[in-house]
Amino acid sequence: MTATAGGSLAEALGNNSHSSGKGLIRRLSNRATKFASRTRRQSAATPMSREGSVGPGILRRRSDSTNTAPAAETVLLTDSDDEFHDDKLELNSISGAESMTRDFSSGSAAPSLAGSASVVDVPTGPVIPMALVKGTYLNKISKKKKSKRVLFILEADAGKIIWEKGRSTKCIYIDDIKDVRIGSDIRQYRIDYGVPESDEGRFFTIFYAVPDKSRSKTMHLIAEDEESFAHWVNALDSISKHREVHMASLMAFNNNAIRAYWNGEMTKQFENRYHSPDDEEMDYPGVERVCRNLHIHMAQRELQAKFAIADTNRTGRLNFSEFQIFVREMKRRDDIRLLYTKLASDLERGITLAEFMQFLRDEQGEDVDGIPGFWEGKFGRYAQRGNRHRMEGTYFHRHDNRDLMAMTEQGLAAFLTSKDNFPLVRASPDYTLDRPFNEYFISSSHNTYLVGRQIADVASIEGYISTLVRGCRSVEIDCWDGPECQPIVKHGFAMTNAISFREVINTVNKYAFVASRFPLWVSLEVHCTPPQQEVMAEIMKEIFGARLVTEPLDPSSNKLPSPSELRDRILIKVKGTHSGPEPQRNGDSATGRRRGNSLTSPFSKPVPSENVSIPAQFLSSPLLSPTAQPSRRGMLPKRVDTITEGEVHDTVSSSTSECDSEEEKRGQRRTSKIVKNLGELGVYCSGVKFHGFESAECKKSNHILSFMEGTFRKHSKASDSKLALTRHNMRYMMRVYPQYSRLSSDNFNPLMYWRRGVQMAALNWQTFDLGMQLNQAMFDGGTDLSGYVLKPESMRAIRILHDGLPLEAIGKLERQNMSFDINVISAQQLIRPSSLSSNRTLDPYVEVEIFHTNDKRDKHDSMAGIPILTDTPLKSATSVVKENGFNPVFNHKAHFNVTTKHPELVFVRFSVRLSNDGENSSGRNATIATYTVKLSSLKQGYRTLPLLDSNGDQYLFSTLFCHIKIDPTTSVYVPKAAESNGGEAAVGKLKHIGRNVFNRSSANSTKSSFDKSSIEGGYSDTSQHPLV
Repeated sequence: MTATAGGSLAEALGNNSHSSGKGLIRRLSNRATKFASRTRRQSAATPMSREGSVGPGILRRRSDSTNTAPAAETVLLTDSDDEFHDDKLELNSISGAESMTRDFSSGSAAPSLAGSASVVDVPTGPVIPMALVKGTYLNKISKKKKSKRVLFILEADAGKIIWEKGRSTKCIYIDDIKDVRIGSDIRQYRIDYGVPESDEGRFFTIFYAVPDKSRSKTMHLIAEDEESFAHWVNALDSISKHREVHMASLMAFNNNAIRAYWNGEMTKQFENRYHSPDDEEMDYPGVERVCRNLHIHMAQRELQAKFAIADTNRTGRLNFSEFQIFVREMKRRDDIRLLYTKLASDLERGITLAEFMQFLRDEQGEDVDGIPGFWEGKFGRYAQRGNRHRMEGTYFHRHDNRDLMAMTEQGLAAFLTSKDNFPLVRASPDYTLDRPFNEYFISSSHNTYLVGRQIADVASIEGYISTLVRGCRSVEIDCWDGPECQPIVKHGFAMTNAISFREVINTVNKYAFVASRFPLWVSLEVHCTPPQQEVMAEIMKEIFGARLVTEPLDPSSNKLPSPSELRDRILIKVKGTHSGPEPQRNGDSATGRRRGNSLTSPFSKPVPSENVSIPAQFLSSPLLSPTAQPSRRGMLPKRVDTITEGEVHDTVSSSTSECDSEEEKRGQRRTSKIVKNLGELGVYCSGVKFHGFESAECKKSNHILSFMEGTFRKHSKASDSKLALTRHNMRYMMRVYPQYSRLSSDNFNPLMYWRRGVQMAALNWQTFDLGMQLNQAMFDGGTDLSGYVLKPESMRAIRILHDGLPLEAIGKLERQNMSFDINVISAQQLIRPSSLSSNRTLDPYVEVEIFHTNDKRDKHDSMAGIPILTDTPLKSATSVVKENGFNPVFNHKAHFNVTTKHPELVFVRFSVRLSNDGENSSGRNATIATYTVKLSSLKQGYRTLPLLDSNGDQYLFSTLFCHIKIDPTTSVYVPKAAESNGGEAAVGKLKHIGRNVFNRSSANSTKSSFDKSSIEGGYSDTSQHPLV
């Protein structure tokens, strides 16, 4: 038997029963429980119980390992997605970060965030098996590997699953479910918990979020038969997705969704008794309840005013027609109305095609003249003709003569909040990446297997799934000897669990190209003995198959291939194999005496044309020494081990240990302990130890250097060292990873390493702090979604100026001046944090902050240089809007003037904060949402920006509405910074564009990212202070 959800999600998945405090706090004492359950009058700004909500506020990322997504044709289309629109590929796009489109499963496309009538009916709820409503027994697996037979019940009305009735904490809300996984994705859990292989076909895992917590939880279950397994997996997946789509429809005030919601409310109000439609009414408390259930938080006076406007009969109750008036008042956008009056010469008629095209060209910066037909088609989607349609509240009417069509205020609002007004640049569908690998920044992960802290936490396959579906192109695997000659993956001696190397490789192979078809790098840190290294090599060859790069494309080439040449291929990063002792460095003797303290360019020396003489100092620079301390005669200086990936460690040691063995002190290097079969897989990424850029290893085209952040910074402070390092990174590969002292898995600021040409700034993806926010912005929009971002030209080439420099440039540095305006106009439908006390209202404001490569705020970076007097402050905040989380209007215009060497690496972070007192925007105020974007990826004009929560998940309908204006960049010449070592080399006829980009410290602690809004006050490497 089955129970159908009916025509309304409100009927099937939401009711208005309230059980205050249920499921929110664990282990409450009896006294506290009684206190929490006391009833009180709640304002529209105050949350009720979770059971009242008809849907989620977060857009969940899903891997679709269950393969239960509904068919694409069942996707809800809303106002901006009319039925004749033929661009089916855009169905999975919403007004938000483009990268989020890959987070939609095949059937969970969200609609636009504004609108009115839709020509497509809201999809009905999924079919719910009656067995789940009555309850079925599942075996619940505990952390202690114990199995307990428990009755699980799906409470569709409340939108949750429960077990152990009577205990309010024993439930999971469907809106909190992030994923339901089966099969190979959770095989490692099955092994860890001792579940027999025979039960794998009935074993499933629920991943669910805990409100206001960064960590997810898991529940492992075994169904007693295959039918029950299929019922639970399919139902949870389809209900979760349906609630997501339906909630977005309601928040877009879709007419059909509102009608269905009203019907559901009336069905409950009349308890399924027969009644006349004329009897259907809703009082003010009912309207308050609707707002709470739809996450609408606004002041009582505002809500009462809108209710009064709708109550045309002055009865204190609304019939459906009056309820529609109330809805129309709620979705009215006063901020867009101002723009509409500016654009339309005739407000009654609306915006004409000519006015719309001029708006796109002059204000939005779109290529209207290049593709006029494309934009005329878009206009047709949002335009209407005739007063009849205007009265019906629609904005679309198909007509061949577009001169007779016009766009109403509602049509303009729908366009501005739709994917047709997407805020980021888009890439052509057939783009290629044709430069060598070393000329790209690559989206990279550190200790990918960890999902939490670096010590005493969990290693999981989930780490690989999560990073790969988000577009990461370099994952890390720490390999150790396992039982029965099977390698394992774990975090050394850090008290973390071990997972199977084979299962990791299986997972990587499955998800390698879900988000991007461009090459994936697998970085191996090998601690295995030779026999298990052989097993590692065989496992990768077996599972990766033809995807694995095992030989160079062109053995005669001395440069790296391009990402496009290796699409859908997997590359291994591993330490190289050597058969015997390595030769001495050129110019070195056994006594450690070093000759020639200069480093020639990694390129051939440029040949000047027209016999222009080039001073010798521009053709070479001092060696970037492995240590800043001078060596004593007769001893080798300390050596920086840049890559322990591949070295067998006998004891616990830092991954960048600078300790020398007795063998090394005698002038002979240790040979690699990587077996041939494994080492040969490092075709284009062979790890070497750093002995200076003059060494033979650093001249091989396929080598890579890896530095821990502290070691990198320590040995790259002098300007000569920076120059040598930057020139190395023009042609060769480098990776930097977080300091071992970052126990909480916080991240450094990757801008410090990008500005010096480091291709792989590896981050802890499980922590959505400032570092990860910048990283996500770096690889978002256009071709950047590939996981590869082309470096600025100055980081890829050395330029010769034949005609000299202007007089004003002599003795100065060339920089780019950027001037831009950001007008934060309004926010829409902000989600109330569950941790916010019930007596607090939402008093939001928005903070805008700029990050760039020549930022002078970091006191820790001694090479930041002198401030530029013309630069403006890099942070600006709006005023506080009291008691309005629904549609606060800020109208705050911030002007920024920035001087930087790399305008391509300027980032803007928007942070929505709550004022503690409802008045001030200063102090340690809570951040409830954020969005970071690369300025070069952000389109100009009026744009709707998505907002993300503290885990980096996108809110389903919370957005910012902003106006962006970016002026053309201009070249300026600034004085050099006064430096103790004599400063940078003088600017001459040969300019090294890719050198000397010095600014903020990498080690800016960014834990608790939402509350760490800037980098003022410097940083200490080992700081582990809690941030608020």
